[in-house]
Amino acid sequence: MKRKNDWMRTAVAGALMCTCAAAATSAALPTGTTGVSPVVDARPCSNIRFEPLSRLMLYGDTTRLGRPFAKDPTVIRHNGKYFMYYSECGYAKGRAPKDLPKYRTWWWGGIATSTNLVDWTRVGNIAVEGAPETVGWVAPCVKKFDGKIHIFAQGHDARGVDAPKDKAPNKLNVLWHATSDDGIHFRSETDKPAFIAKNEWSLNRAIDAEVYRVGDRMMLMFATREHPTAKIQMLGMAWAKYGSAYGLSDWHELTVKAPFFKPDLPWEMKCIEAPTVIRRKGIWYMFYAGAYNHERQQIGVAWSADGVNFTRWRDEPVFPHGPEGSWNAWESGHPGVFEDDDGQVYLFFQGKATLKGDYRLSCVKVKFED
Repeated sequence: MKRKNDWMRTAVAGALMCTCAAAATSAALPTGTTGVSPVVDARPCSNIRFEPLSRLMLYGDTTRLGRPFAKDPTVIRHNGKYFMYYSECGYAKGRAPKDLPKYRTWWWGGIATSTNLVDWTRVGNIAVEGAPETVGWVAPCVKKFDGKIHIFAQGHDARGVDAPKDKAPNKLNVLWHATSDDGIHFRSETDKPAFIAKNEWSLNRAIDAEVYRVGDRMMLMFATREHPTAKIQMLGMAWAKYGSAYGLSDWHELTVKAPFFKPDLPWEMKCIEAPTVIRRKGIWYMFYAGAYNHERQQIGVAWSADGVNFTRWRDEPVFPHGPEGSWNAWESGHPGVFEDDDGQVYLFFQGKATLKGDYRLSCVKVKFED
Protein backbone atom coordinates (compact mmCIF):
# COMPACT_ATOMS: atom_id res chain seq x y z
CA MET A 1 0.00 0.00 0.00
CA LYS A 2 1.35 3.41 -0.95
CA ARG A 3 1.83 5.98 1.79
CA LYS A 4 -0.22 9.14 1.29
CA ASN A 5 2.92 11.26 0.96
CA ASP A 6 4.59 9.16 -1.76
CA TRP A 7 3.76 11.89 -4.26
CA MET A 8 5.74 14.32 -2.08
CA ARG A 9 8.90 12.23 -2.23
CA THR A 10 8.73 12.40 -6.01
CA ALA A 11 8.43 16.17 -5.87
CA VAL A 12 11.26 16.47 -3.33
CA ALA A 13 13.46 14.28 -5.49
CA GLY A 14 12.94 16.80 -8.28
CA ALA A 15 14.42 19.61 -6.21
CA LEU A 16 18.06 18.73 -6.83
CA MET A 17 21.14 20.89 -6.88
CA CYS A 18 21.26 23.27 -9.81
CA THR A 19 23.93 22.39 -12.38
CA CYS A 20 23.25 25.19 -14.83
CA ALA A 21 21.05 28.21 -15.33
CA ALA A 22 19.15 28.99 -18.51
CA ALA A 23 19.49 32.41 -20.05
CA ALA A 24 16.90 35.07 -19.37
CA THR A 25 14.14 35.01 -21.96
CA SER A 26 13.98 38.70 -22.91
CA ALA A 27 16.14 41.77 -23.08
CA ALA A 28 17.29 43.20 -19.75
CA LEU A 29 14.90 45.64 -18.14
CA PRO A 30 15.97 49.00 -16.66
CA THR A 31 16.80 48.40 -12.99
CA GLY A 32 17.32 52.05 -12.13
CA THR A 33 13.59 52.59 -11.76
CA THR A 34 13.56 50.53 -8.55
CA GLY A 35 16.21 52.45 -6.64
CA VAL A 36 18.05 49.16 -6.00
CA SER A 37 21.38 48.14 -7.52
CA PRO A 38 21.99 44.42 -8.04
CA VAL A 39 24.44 42.75 -5.68
CA VAL A 40 27.79 42.21 -7.36
CA ASP A 41 28.47 38.51 -8.09
CA ALA A 42 25.12 37.55 -6.56
CA ARG A 43 24.30 33.86 -6.80
CA PRO A 44 21.14 31.94 -5.96
CA CYS A 45 21.06 29.06 -3.49
CA SER A 46 22.41 25.71 -4.65
CA ASN A 47 19.39 23.65 -3.64
CA ILE A 48 15.66 24.13 -3.07
CA ARG A 49 14.04 21.40 -1.00
CA PHE A 50 10.38 20.72 -0.20
CA GLU A 51 9.03 19.07 2.94
CA PRO A 52 5.49 17.87 3.65
CA LEU A 53 3.45 19.28 6.52
CA SER A 54 2.63 17.08 9.51
CA ARG A 55 -0.52 16.00 7.62
CA LEU A 56 -1.39 16.28 3.96
CA MET A 57 -3.30 19.51 3.43
CA LEU A 58 -6.04 19.24 0.78
CA TYR A 59 -8.66 21.94 0.45
CA GLY A 60 -11.60 22.27 -1.87
CA ASP A 61 -14.68 24.47 -1.64
CA THR A 62 -17.90 22.45 -2.06
CA THR A 63 -20.27 25.41 -2.33
CA ARG A 64 -20.65 25.60 -6.09
CA LEU A 65 -20.24 22.04 -7.36
CA GLY A 66 -21.29 19.98 -4.37
CA ARG A 67 -17.80 18.46 -4.36
CA PRO A 68 -14.37 19.98 -3.50
CA PHE A 69 -12.95 22.51 -5.99
CA ALA A 70 -10.49 25.41 -5.57
CA LYS A 71 -7.73 27.03 -7.65
CA ASP A 72 -5.17 29.86 -7.54
CA PRO A 73 -4.15 30.06 -3.83
CA THR A 74 -2.61 33.05 -2.04
CA VAL A 75 -2.06 33.17 1.75
CA ILE A 76 -1.34 35.72 4.48
CA ARG A 77 -1.19 35.63 8.27
CA HIS A 78 -3.12 38.28 10.18
CA ASN A 79 -3.86 38.61 13.90
CA GLY A 80 -2.71 35.05 14.61
CA LYS A 81 -4.81 33.44 11.89
CA TYR A 82 -4.07 32.30 8.34
CA PHE A 83 -6.21 33.59 5.49
CA MET A 84 -6.28 31.81 2.13
CA TYR A 85 -7.83 33.42 -0.95
CA TYR A 86 -8.61 31.36 -4.03
CA SER A 87 -10.79 30.99 -7.14
CA GLU A 88 -14.13 29.19 -7.25
CA CYS A 89 -15.66 28.00 -10.52
CA GLY A 90 -19.20 28.81 -11.65
CA TYR A 91 -22.15 27.04 -10.05
CA ALA A 92 -23.17 23.62 -11.32
CA LYS A 93 -26.59 23.51 -12.93
CA GLY A 94 -29.33 23.87 -10.38
CA ARG A 95 -27.04 24.70 -7.43
CA ALA A 96 -27.06 28.51 -7.54
CA PRO A 97 -29.47 30.21 -5.11
CA LYS A 98 -32.52 31.42 -7.02
CA ASP A 99 -32.15 35.02 -5.83
CA LEU A 100 -28.46 35.24 -6.78
CA PRO A 101 -27.71 37.68 -9.64
CA LYS A 102 -26.40 35.95 -12.75
CA TYR A 103 -22.98 37.61 -12.53
CA ARG A 104 -22.54 36.09 -9.06
CA THR A 105 -22.88 32.60 -10.53
CA TRP A 106 -19.67 33.02 -12.57
CA TRP A 107 -16.12 32.41 -11.37
CA TRP A 108 -15.50 34.23 -8.09
CA GLY A 109 -12.91 34.65 -5.33
CA GLY A 110 -13.30 32.76 -2.06
CA ILE A 111 -11.84 33.06 1.45
CA ALA A 112 -10.93 30.36 4.00
CA THR A 113 -9.16 30.58 7.35
CA SER A 114 -6.97 28.26 9.42
CA THR A 115 -4.96 28.15 12.63
CA ASN A 116 -2.51 25.45 11.51
CA LEU A 117 -2.22 25.65 7.66
CA VAL A 118 -3.73 22.15 7.35
CA ASP A 119 -7.38 22.47 8.37
CA TRP A 120 -9.26 25.23 6.53
CA THR A 121 -12.77 26.61 6.99
CA ARG A 122 -14.60 28.54 4.29
CA VAL A 123 -15.55 32.10 5.30
CA GLY A 124 -17.34 33.20 2.14
CA ASN A 125 -16.77 35.02 -1.12
CA ILE A 126 -14.55 38.05 -1.63
CA ALA A 127 -16.73 41.17 -1.50
CA VAL A 128 -15.43 44.70 -2.08
CA GLU A 129 -17.27 47.85 -1.14
CA GLY A 130 -16.88 50.68 -3.65
CA ALA A 131 -15.98 48.46 -6.62
CA PRO A 132 -18.46 47.33 -9.29
CA GLU A 133 -20.48 44.38 -8.02
CA THR A 134 -19.59 42.41 -11.15
CA VAL A 135 -15.81 42.26 -10.67
CA GLY A 136 -15.44 38.71 -9.25
CA TRP A 137 -11.91 38.99 -7.77
CA VAL A 138 -10.56 35.83 -9.43
CA ALA A 139 -6.98 34.48 -9.10
CA PRO A 140 -6.26 36.91 -6.25
CA CYS A 141 -2.91 38.11 -4.98
CA VAL A 142 -3.17 39.22 -1.34
CA LYS A 143 -0.26 40.85 0.50
CA LYS A 144 0.30 42.87 3.67
CA PHE A 145 2.28 46.10 3.27
CA ASP A 146 2.21 49.78 4.23
CA GLY A 147 -0.11 48.99 7.14
CA LYS A 148 -2.91 47.42 5.10
CA ILE A 149 -4.02 44.17 3.51
CA HIS A 150 -4.03 44.60 -0.27
CA ILE A 151 -5.79 42.48 -2.87
CA PHE A 152 -5.00 42.54 -6.60
CA ALA A 153 -7.21 40.28 -8.71
CA GLN A 154 -8.64 39.87 -12.18
CA GLY A 155 -12.25 40.82 -12.68
CA HIS A 156 -15.27 40.32 -14.88
CA ASP A 157 -15.58 44.05 -15.53
CA ALA A 158 -13.25 45.54 -18.18
CA ARG A 159 -14.43 49.15 -17.95
CA GLY A 160 -11.82 51.80 -18.61
CA VAL A 161 -10.15 49.92 -21.46
CA ASP A 162 -9.15 52.13 -24.37
CA ALA A 163 -7.82 49.77 -27.04
CA PRO A 164 -8.33 48.66 -30.63
CA LYS A 165 -11.07 46.06 -30.92
CA ASP A 166 -8.64 43.28 -31.85
CA LYS A 167 -6.55 43.95 -28.72
CA ALA A 168 -9.36 44.54 -26.24
CA PRO A 169 -9.63 42.08 -23.35
CA ASN A 170 -12.52 39.85 -22.54
CA LYS A 171 -14.40 40.09 -19.25
CA LEU A 172 -11.63 38.51 -17.14
CA ASN A 173 -8.66 40.43 -18.40
CA VAL A 174 -8.03 43.49 -16.22
CA LEU A 175 -6.70 43.81 -12.67
CA TRP A 176 -8.50 45.41 -9.74
CA HIS A 177 -7.22 46.58 -6.34
CA ALA A 178 -8.76 46.98 -2.88
CA THR A 179 -7.64 47.08 0.76
CA SER A 180 -8.80 45.66 4.07
CA ASP A 181 -8.10 45.94 7.78
CA ASP A 182 -9.37 42.50 8.80
CA GLY A 183 -8.75 40.34 5.70
CA ILE A 184 -12.43 39.76 5.04
CA HIS A 185 -14.07 43.13 4.40
CA PHE A 186 -12.40 44.96 1.49
CA ARG A 187 -12.93 48.45 0.12
CA SER A 188 -11.95 50.10 -3.16
CA GLU A 189 -11.54 53.85 -3.52
CA THR A 190 -12.44 53.76 -7.21
CA ASP A 191 -14.77 52.00 -9.61
CA LYS A 192 -12.01 51.70 -12.21
CA PRO A 193 -9.48 48.88 -12.75
CA ALA A 194 -6.04 49.23 -11.20
CA PHE A 195 -4.05 48.00 -14.22
CA ILE A 196 -4.56 47.32 -17.92
CA ALA A 197 -1.68 46.01 -20.04
CA LYS A 198 -0.84 48.42 -22.88
CA ASN A 199 2.33 47.52 -24.75
CA GLU A 200 3.62 46.64 -28.21
CA TRP A 201 3.53 42.83 -27.99
CA SER A 202 0.45 41.60 -26.08
CA LEU A 203 -3.28 41.89 -25.86
CA ASN A 204 -4.60 44.52 -23.47
CA ARG A 205 -4.84 41.73 -20.97
CA ALA A 206 -3.55 41.15 -17.44
CA ILE A 207 -4.24 38.19 -15.13
CA ASP A 208 -2.45 36.35 -12.30
CA ALA A 209 -1.18 39.43 -10.50
CA GLU A 210 1.85 39.32 -8.18
CA VAL A 211 3.10 42.35 -6.24
CA TYR A 212 6.30 42.73 -4.21
CA ARG A 213 8.54 45.55 -3.04
CA VAL A 214 11.91 46.41 -4.55
CA GLY A 215 13.46 49.51 -2.99
CA ASP A 216 11.05 52.44 -3.21
CA ARG A 217 8.89 50.72 -5.82
CA MET A 218 6.11 48.14 -5.79
CA MET A 219 6.55 45.74 -8.66
CA LEU A 220 3.61 44.15 -10.45
CA MET A 221 3.95 40.94 -12.46
CA PHE A 222 1.11 39.78 -14.66
CA ALA A 223 0.39 37.10 -17.25
CA THR A 224 -0.86 38.00 -20.72
CA ARG A 225 -1.01 36.60 -24.24
CA GLU A 226 0.86 37.68 -27.33
CA HIS A 227 -0.87 39.69 -30.03
CA PRO A 228 -2.39 38.84 -32.44
CA THR A 229 -2.75 35.03 -32.11
CA ALA A 230 -3.30 34.95 -28.31
CA LYS A 231 -1.88 31.41 -28.19
CA ILE A 232 1.21 31.97 -26.03
CA GLN A 233 1.00 33.14 -22.40
CA MET A 234 3.93 35.23 -21.13
CA LEU A 235 4.81 37.55 -18.25
CA GLY A 236 4.87 41.34 -18.17
CA MET A 237 5.97 43.75 -15.45
CA ALA A 238 5.08 47.22 -14.18
CA TRP A 239 5.99 49.39 -11.20
CA ALA A 240 4.35 51.98 -8.98
CA LYS A 241 5.78 54.20 -6.26
CA TYR A 242 5.59 52.52 -2.87
CA GLY A 243 2.82 54.15 -0.83
CA SER A 244 0.84 55.29 -3.87
CA ALA A 245 -2.82 54.47 -4.43
CA TYR A 246 -1.80 51.62 -6.79
CA GLY A 247 -4.42 52.79 -9.24
CA LEU A 248 -4.59 53.03 -13.01
CA SER A 249 -2.47 56.19 -13.19
CA ASP A 250 0.17 54.92 -10.74
CA TRP A 251 1.50 51.92 -12.65
CA HIS A 252 4.26 52.29 -15.27
CA GLU A 253 4.78 49.33 -17.55
CA LEU A 254 8.39 48.16 -17.89
CA THR A 255 7.79 45.50 -20.52
CA VAL A 256 6.69 47.81 -23.31
CA LYS A 257 8.77 46.15 -26.06
CA ALA A 258 8.79 42.51 -24.99
CA PRO A 259 7.84 40.16 -22.12
CA PHE A 260 10.39 39.61 -19.38
CA PHE A 261 9.65 35.87 -19.22
CA LYS A 262 8.19 33.50 -21.80
CA PRO A 263 7.96 29.72 -22.37
CA ASP A 264 11.21 28.39 -23.82
CA LEU A 265 11.51 24.86 -22.41
CA PRO A 266 9.62 21.74 -23.59
CA TRP A 267 7.76 21.26 -20.30
CA GLU A 268 6.57 24.88 -20.33
CA MET A 269 4.84 24.28 -23.67
CA LYS A 270 3.05 27.54 -24.62
CA CYS A 271 2.42 29.08 -21.23
CA ILE A 272 4.16 30.84 -18.36
CA GLU A 273 1.75 32.17 -15.71
CA ALA A 274 1.05 32.58 -11.98
CA PRO A 275 4.36 34.19 -10.88
CA THR A 276 4.91 34.45 -7.12
CA VAL A 277 7.99 36.08 -5.57
CA ILE A 278 9.95 35.89 -2.32
CA ARG A 279 13.32 37.36 -1.30
CA ARG A 280 15.90 35.29 0.55
CA LYS A 281 19.42 36.52 1.44
CA GLY A 282 19.29 39.32 -1.12
CA ILE A 283 18.02 37.15 -3.98
CA TRP A 284 14.50 37.30 -5.40
CA TYR A 285 13.03 33.90 -6.30
CA MET A 286 10.08 33.65 -8.66
CA PHE A 287 8.08 30.43 -8.61
CA TYR A 288 5.93 30.14 -11.74
CA ALA A 289 3.59 27.74 -13.54
CA GLY A 290 4.67 26.25 -16.86
CA ALA A 291 2.13 24.93 -19.43
CA TYR A 292 -1.56 25.75 -19.48
CA ASN A 293 -4.07 24.29 -17.04
CA HIS A 294 -5.14 20.80 -18.16
CA GLU A 295 -1.77 20.30 -19.94
CA ARG A 296 0.07 18.86 -16.91
CA GLN A 297 1.09 22.23 -15.54
CA GLN A 298 4.16 22.10 -13.28
CA ILE A 299 6.15 24.60 -11.22
CA GLY A 300 9.50 26.15 -12.06
CA VAL A 301 11.80 28.71 -10.37
CA ALA A 302 13.74 31.72 -11.63
CA TRP A 303 15.99 34.09 -9.67
CA SER A 304 17.05 37.73 -9.78
CA ALA A 305 19.73 39.88 -8.15
CA ASP A 306 17.78 43.12 -8.74
CA GLY A 307 14.15 42.04 -8.49
CA VAL A 308 13.52 42.88 -12.14
CA ASN A 309 15.61 40.68 -14.44
CA PHE A 310 15.00 36.97 -13.85
CA THR A 311 16.96 33.89 -14.95
CA ARG A 312 15.80 30.28 -14.70
CA TRP A 313 17.22 28.50 -11.68
CA ARG A 314 17.19 25.19 -13.57
CA ASP A 315 15.75 23.79 -16.79
CA GLU A 316 13.42 21.23 -15.23
CA PRO A 317 10.35 21.73 -13.04
CA VAL A 318 11.38 22.24 -9.44
CA PHE A 319 8.00 20.91 -8.30
CA PRO A 320 6.52 18.46 -10.81
CA HIS A 321 3.13 16.79 -10.83
CA GLY A 322 2.76 13.72 -8.60
CA PRO A 323 3.11 10.04 -9.55
CA GLU A 324 0.31 8.01 -11.09
CA GLY A 325 -2.51 7.40 -8.64
CA SER A 326 -1.79 10.45 -6.46
CA TRP A 327 -4.21 13.35 -5.92
CA ASN A 328 -2.04 15.62 -8.13
CA ALA A 329 -0.95 13.05 -10.71
CA TRP A 330 -2.10 15.26 -13.57
CA GLU A 331 -0.96 18.66 -12.38
CA SER A 332 0.88 20.69 -9.74
CA GLY A 333 0.39 24.31 -10.72
CA HIS A 334 -0.43 27.95 -9.95
CA PRO A 335 1.98 28.41 -7.02
CA GLY A 336 1.57 30.93 -4.21
CA VAL A 337 4.58 31.48 -1.94
CA PHE A 338 4.07 32.57 1.67
CA GLU A 339 6.55 33.45 4.45
CA ASP A 340 5.25 32.97 7.99
CA ASP A 341 6.12 35.21 10.94
CA ASP A 342 8.86 32.78 12.03
CA GLY A 343 10.59 32.93 8.61
CA GLN A 344 9.41 29.52 7.40
CA VAL A 345 8.46 29.62 3.73
CA TYR A 346 5.54 27.64 2.33
CA LEU A 347 4.50 26.93 -1.24
CA PHE A 348 0.77 26.65 -1.86
CA PHE A 349 -0.35 25.17 -5.17
CA GLN A 350 -3.26 23.60 -7.01
CA GLY A 351 -3.43 20.05 -8.30
CA LYS A 352 -5.71 17.41 -9.71
CA ALA A 353 -5.58 13.66 -10.27
CA THR A 354 -6.80 13.41 -13.88
CA LEU A 355 -7.37 15.61 -16.91
CA LYS A 356 -11.07 15.98 -16.10
CA GLY A 357 -10.62 15.95 -12.34
CA ASP A 358 -11.46 18.76 -9.94
CA TYR A 359 -8.78 21.10 -8.60
CA ARG A 360 -7.82 21.15 -4.93
CA LEU A 361 -5.20 23.09 -3.00
CA SER A 362 -2.23 21.90 -0.98
CA CYS A 363 0.92 23.19 0.69
CA VAL A 364 4.55 22.20 1.40
CA LYS A 365 7.45 23.73 3.30
CA VAL A 366 10.26 25.26 1.24
CA LYS A 367 13.93 25.12 2.24
CA PHE A 368 16.55 27.26 0.46
CA GLU A 369 19.98 25.66 0.92
CA ASP A 370 23.41 27.09 0.11
